[in-house]
Amino acid sequence: MDLHRLRIFLAAADELSFRRAAVLMGVGQPVVSRQVAALEDELGVTLFERRSTGACLTEAGRVFSADPRRIIADVDRAREVVTSVALGTAGRLRLAICEDATTPTLASILTAFREHCPKTDLDLFELPSAMQPAALRRGEVDVGLLLPPVQDQALQLDELWRDDWLVAMRSDHRLADLETVPLCALAGEDFITAHPQFGPGCHAQSEALFCAEGIKPRIVARAFRRLTMAILVRAGAGVTLVPGAFANTKMDGIVTRPLSAGEHGMCVAAAYPEGDLAGTVAQFLRVAHAAVEQHQ
Repeated sequence: MDLHRLRIFLAAADELSFRRAAVLMGVGQPVVSRQVAALEDELGVTLFERRSTGACLTEAGRVFSADPRRIIADVDRAREVVTSVALGTAGRLRLAICEDATTPTLASILTAFREHCPKTDLDLFELPSAMQPAALRRGEVDVGLLLPPVQDQALQLDELWRDDWLVAMRSDHRLADLETVPLCALAGEDFITAHPQFGPGCHAQSEALFCAEGIKPRIVARAFRRLTMAILVRAGAGVTLVPGAFANTKMDGIVTRPLSAGEHGMCVAAAYPEGDLAGTVAQFLRVAHAAVEQHQ
């Protein structure tokens, strides 16, 4: 049954006039007459009594009109839903987040995304950077926030923001009185780093930072979580680097100082499967970039 024909029938049923229905639908009156007549032939019943003063629904027409209204409403609703999903303003987004990305910048992104896409269900998963590529390939998440680099040709990376590094050390450390720690001052220090298996991006980024200065850090521990690294720092095992978002975080026995490292800030990127960028992932990236720009 032709939807356009049903829409014309409903217009005529509401207006009780083929002429007014034609104006409402933006067609000529003969079109309305032909479409209504074709619908009557298809159903084998008379839907309207034609009068010189207009048109009046027959009993069959009144009973029939309920179903086209429901059908048209369902079709319009389905069109709205699928359009919203295609535009990324509705649907579901499964977002993986590594520990180092849980900063105020991330909070700004999530707030903006919920404001701009209230009809999109947001599922959040805390996953180490090393585990996100496999989850993306398996289709378990749609986009991941991680620390690059990522050695996976099936994924695309989109840098979102950079954060300054802080040096975390015991409060009685020799560098604790400095306002800013020069990178060269860490030469010879015992260093605690993220385990390459679970934090390859953090490990690689900090390693690149030291290499740029010609420093080979003396790594004494590799940990899976920031909490473990903090405990090791407090125990005096060494120093470590943490994202700048930790500047206002109070940890007993530990102080943080800005690291003077030039352009070598911690980089957070969005990773997603290679291909056409559309839907909720594209909408998330647009909102994320705008939120980062506003936050910074």
